[in-house]
Amino acid sequence: MLALSATVSLALMFYMGRRQQSVVLIVLFTGWVASPFVALAVVDAWASPWPAAARRVVRRVMLMAGLGSLAVYGLNAVAPFSARPAAIFLIVPAATWVLGVVVLAACARRPR
Repeated sequence: MLALSATVSLALMFYMGRRQQSVVLIVLFTGWVASPFVALAVVDAWASPWPAAARRVVRRVMLMAGLGSLAVYGLNAVAPFSARPAAIFLIVPAATWVLGVVVLAACARRPR
């Protein structure tokens, strides 16, 4: 699910930025949009020795990040939220990073 969400998110980003001429900007956006998905995949790989409850939390965060990103990016592609639709591709990854860090930090602080 995470790989599919990342792929569709990047496809929507490329679609919305199809008129962008700056290769550097496209590369930066690609890295930024993909970064939460890559980080969650790494955390999922590291989570194998963790308790089952912690692994469930990681999987839920992955699901929420994937579905949330697809929903927001999809809506933005159909009916842009503002005159600057690229802003959503800055906000959603930042929000995903914050959500992931907060939830996983809270999970790590819970007593075993």
